[in-house]
Amino acid sequence: MNKSLLTLVCYLLLCFNYAKADVLINLEPLDEIHISNTQLNMHYTLKIEEPVLLQDEMLGMPNKAVYNHHLPFNTEVNIAANETSISPALIHAVISAESRHNPRAQSKKGAYGLMQLMPATAQRFKVLDKNDPKQNILAGAKYLRELLNLFHGDLKLSLAAYNAGPAAVQKYRGRIPPFRETMDYVPKVLKYYRQYSSNKHTI
Repeated sequence: MNKSLLTLVCYLLLCFNYAKADVLINLEPLDEIHISNTQLNMHYTLKIEEPVLLQDEMLGMPNKAVYNHHLPFNTEVNIAANETSISPALIHAVISAESRHNPRAQSKKGAYGLMQLMPATAQRFKVLDKNDPKQNILAGAKYLRELLNLFHGDLKLSLAAYNAGPAAVQKYRGRIPPFRETMDYVPKVLKYYRQYSSNKHTI
């Protein structure tokens, strides 16, 4: 293979993540290469497969770089983020996992709202209207900030404590409690967090 063909192939390999379909390359000709996104009758010697999309991408969710601007309650999240020094992406991630941005969501255990606050937590953070998104988000963010401080910035343990309670995390000596719900919850929030985050963020 001559240098120009090698260079082109390397370029295609580097760009495969942006492919929207399988790319088939025939390297057999001496003077040129043939590229196609359908096999038909062509024999190919190199196949660059279309990357597997995450479930959220398949559902048509926008690019993470611009996604936060289109999320519901983004203004309220930014206010809470500024007051608690927590990344808006992390707050949105918790909301997504807790309520899917439904301000009237309520659990069987009595948690309610976007951040699924338990009544005692809502009372401690002076939530007067449980259906008010601004109050609910701010109280949830303040509680999350408390947990981040309690667990010295350990995001996984803080999220586990948000789901199962700080006493449960302390009971298991700084490990994620072995509860199925909590073990599913932490990676779920982290997945949303990565999706909503830019390259630079703080927690």
